[in-house]
Amino acid sequence: MALSTETEKLQKEKAELEDELQSLTEKEKTLKEDVKTLEVNVAIQKLEEKIKAKREAVEKLESKKSDLEKELKEPETFKITEEQEDKVAEKVEEEQQPDVMVTVAPVENQEPAQSQEQHKEEEKKKRRFF
Repeated sequence: MALSTETEKLQKEKAELEDELQSLTEKEKTLKEDVKTLEVNVAIQKLEEKIKAKREAVEKLESKKSDLEKELKEPETFKITEEQEDKVAEKVEEEQQPDVMVTVAPVENQEPAQSQEQHKEEEKKKRRFF
């Protein structure tokens, strides 16, 4: 009888071990599926990050392209504006300069031709200020 009791005990232990093996096999299968799911989620997350970075880069390039196209279409207007500003600045400078009156007095011992030339030059200078 001792032999049958021992056999039963061994069979019981064998059954427990088989159950544990089956349980571990199922757990391993579940964990493998979970790992695969997590790997796919990580890959998706990385792709989403790359896509986000690419979108930002594309948006920056589109913005820069748009700015350059606007600049390309409007250079003449910009040049005209600069020329107008330069002219206005020149006029302001001319207006800010004080009016200078030059009086010409005849000098003794000077020839009349020289005084006429000086008079013409002085008239030119006066016209520059007005």
